[in-house]
Amino acid sequence: MAKKSINILIFSGIWSFIIGILTALYLNLINYVIDFIWGYFNHHSNFSLRPAYPFLICIPFGIIIGFLVKKLGSYPLTIEEVLHDVRKSGKLDYHSWWKSFTLGLLSLGAGGSIGPEASTTVLTSGMINWLGDKIRLMTTHYKSWVHVWQIGIDKDTLLQSPKFSELFRTKNQKKWFITFNILIGLIGTILIFKLFPEEGAFGIHERPIHWSWTILWYSLISLIGGMLFAYFFLYLEKIFARVETWALPALLKATLWGIVLSVLTLVTDYALFSGEFHIVPFSKTALSYSPLFLLLIALIKTISTHVGFAMGWRGGKIFPAIFAIVAVGAAIAQFIPIQPAITVSLAVVASITIILEKPLLTAILLIFLLPISLAPLIFITAYIVMSIHKFLLKKIGLKSLIY
Repeated sequence: MAKKSINILIFSGIWSFIIGILTALYLNLINYVIDFIWGYFNHHSNFSLRPAYPFLICIPFGIIIGFLVKKLGSYPLTIEEVLHDVRKSGKLDYHSWWKSFTLGLLSLGAGGSIGPEASTTVLTSGMINWLGDKIRLMTTHYKSWVHVWQIGIDKDTLLQSPKFSELFRTKNQKKWFITFNILIGLIGTILIFKLFPEEGAFGIHERPIHWSWTILWYSLISLIGGMLFAYFFLYLEKIFARVETWALPALLKATLWGIVLSVLTLVTDYALFSGEFHIVPFSKTALSYSPLFLLLIALIKTISTHVGFAMGWRGGKIFPAIFAIVAVGAAIAQFIPIQPAITVSLAVVASITIILEKPLLTAILLIFLLPISLAPLIFITAYIVMSIHKFLLKKIGLKSLIY
């Protein structure tokens, strides 16, 4: 029995390491695909075909996306849809992983204003569920390493196996096992990022912060602005979700969005992409734009994300939301006499806390995006905003705005 437990631990550790590697490789693949398609457009402002280039890319990709949506369905699943499936059935069906991979990569490569977190969540969760099923089979059926390393899983045999939670004698044993495999997976992910580094928004950002008592008063303006934008962002999400119910062919909707997205680039190139790689450089130049134009960028980014998603260009919405609120924060910063970095950071924290409704996750995410010296303020702000948000929800008789 002890030998079998050790074998299972070795097996799960090896596959967790592989899953971590594959997750990182997928994220790097997204960046390589985007750079391959859009690299010259992004790095050469004097490109002669620049105004027409989005039309040459977005429209053909829109046709391909629409055709695949018609054949395969609406993919990739969102994080909310993944969580719903897990709550409903206790697991995620990983057999359709290739649909999320294909459509997710196409929409991102085509310049869609969506993030990689949706397709990445589907792929990683699917691999984790597959690993859980393999471990269930190992505990009761497989007796040799030949069976252990087979990728395929027999569904009938799986039905006769105990549930994953039933494999452990205590809850602490289960927590230890899961924590061990998460850490091994993170090592695999970090290894790939170290071997193939990609310059992005995430990292430890150092910026001197000039603290003063006036921050306490003026920060209220940033918090209110961030909260109002979050409610506006979620409201438009519900409004534009109705587009998905339009009785139009999937091919027409996706192609039409390719045309509209191309037209939006004539106003601002920020209509494209998730915004992940543009957040840091944009924050350095945002104050050179007028407040009105910054608000226009935020509006276009929000519409581009929600409408594109509803028209079949599906993906994550967190990074586009962060980019949009950075633009709003920069507009607010031009009217209040405190350091712009503080104004923008507080607006981002307030907004993303409400959009995610998870203050701890918000704080951890934003610590790697905002100046590290603001870390204590980020945590405090996230929990204060969440308390206010819960109070407002209770007043209107709702438990949440995102489900």
